[in-house]
Amino acid sequence: MTTCTRCQGLMLEEHMIDLEGDYGEMWSFSWRCVNCGHRDDAVLQHYRELYANPVAVSPATGMLQEAFGVSWESEDIESLAA
Repeated sequence: MTTCTRCQGLMLEEHMIDLEGDYGEMWSFSWRCVNCGHRDDAVLQHYRELYANPVAVSPATGMLQEAFGVSWESEDIESLAA
């Protein structure tokens, strides 16, 4: 069973046909999350890796959590449905 990288939901294999391909019809498959609709296939993964930008987190982020009294372990924060 495959899980979604975005919401940890169930991913199902979906068969697709490319009618606009240069060399005629081409069947392919991808994975689609039944929870959030996220798609994942080899082409999408290639471009995500090619254009991925690292995310920098500043030390100020931790200070904001302390200033507002936010705790990620708090019972008030709901986890994503999946």
